[in-house]
Amino acid sequence: MFPNAVKSACLTATFLFTAAIEAQDTKTPEQTAIEKLEFLVGEWEGPGISYRQDGTESQYHDKESVWFDVQKSLLIIQARGFRGGRQTYGLHTVINYDVETGHYWYNPYTAKGVSRPFKCVLEAQEFKCNVEDGSYRLTFRRTADGSWNEFGERKTEAGWQKNFETILKAVPSK
Repeated sequence: MFPNAVKSACLTATFLFTAAIEAQDTKTPEQTAIEKLEFLVGEWEGPGISYRQDGTESQYHDKESVWFDVQKSLLIIQARGFRGGRQTYGLHTVINYDVETGHYWYNPYTAKGVSRPFKCVLEAQEFKCNVEDGSYRLTFRRTADGSWNEFGERKTEAGWQKNFETILKAVPSK
């Protein structure tokens, strides 16, 4: 009925197609690690406070868009801050997982380029990131009511001092 060459080609095509589908269902270690950060994914908005070293505070409004990218092997955070209705900062952050070191890397970019990479760990639904010299750290977490809480702290002689904090609510999908 069919020549052997056609049968062989059909079997090969079927095998390759099946293998391709199975390969898509197999997650890489990077994807598995990044997907653990799903609690950060979404559209977020709310108030923020900047804490200055002199003890004064400044209010701002923060908007964060967070999504997976590159077959869920990266997490992207697009942050924008506003004061008086005017955008005062923008930050594009790429988070990846390094299998060899067993750490996440938080790489924030501004209009001037990467500011400084942070080495991160995920502990009990808190994503904790530190700069290499240990002088600054970030913490990301969800609160009991489902809000996004993020804060930054700098190391001082007196201990850790917050320099900003946000409490953001999920923005409903349109």
